[in-house]
Amino acid sequence: MKIIRFTRPRKMMKLFALFPLFILLFSCSKDGEKKTNAEISYIEAVKLLKQKDYSEAATEFEKIDEDFPFSKWAIKAQTMAVYAHYKNEDYPKIIANVDDFLRLNPASEYVPYMLYMKGLTYYNQIPDIARAQDNTQQASFIFRELMARFPETTYANDAKEKIFFIDEHLAGARMAVGRYQIATRNYVGAIISFNEVISRYRYTKQVPESYFRLVEIYYKLGLRNEGKKIKQQLQKKFPDNDWSSLAENLPS
Repeated sequence: MKIIRFTRPRKMMKLFALFPLFILLFSCSKDGEKKTNAEISYIEAVKLLKQKDYSEAATEFEKIDEDFPFSKWAIKAQTMAVYAHYKNEDYPKIIANVDDFLRLNPASEYVPYMLYMKGLTYYNQIPDIARAQDNTQQASFIFRELMARFPETTYANDAKEKIFFIDEHLAGARMAVGRYQIATRNYVGAIISFNEVISRYRYTKQVPESYFRLVEIYYKLGLRNEGKKIKQQLQKKFPDNDWSSLAENLPS
């Protein structure tokens, strides 16, 4: 029987047309208009970004917020600093900058984007299923907050797609724990793990195997009636699944 396993997502995700978005949101003054010192600094930082000098670009964007905190360029520079840090894969800086931004600008129009970038930062650091899933959980929490608060945004739509992978990954990690618990005869722990998959990740591909493993455990423990009930649920909910067919071979 093939066991479904999951690997970490690619580190650098495409930001679905964010560059056109930045062109619209962060465009500079029209030709002929006098540029402020803040705008000049912003233009220079954008040049560094285009030259792929992401570290220096991030530093220059952050200076704009420090030097011109009350200008219209300050908030724009904060969002661009986060983007530059993302391109540089400086994940701790992204999280720190986003948290500061959300604390000081809770009603900003850029909140959806900043939430998305924070979620993407954790998403890009999802480990394989054999390791602790703190980053996976954080990505899940942030993307779900984004979807709940800003459901009509493009960011929420992309977050929704990523949630499917996250849930499969978390379910796969819990399944790995459950299998280990069976191997070490920690049957109570395994029952808890597989029931968690069934209840919390009920739309994932891991659920049929969870039922099957529960049947196995109950039969091992001599709890035939409980095992038969779980087996019936498995075959009723997933009649054409391989795990249902495999359950037929278990002793009853």
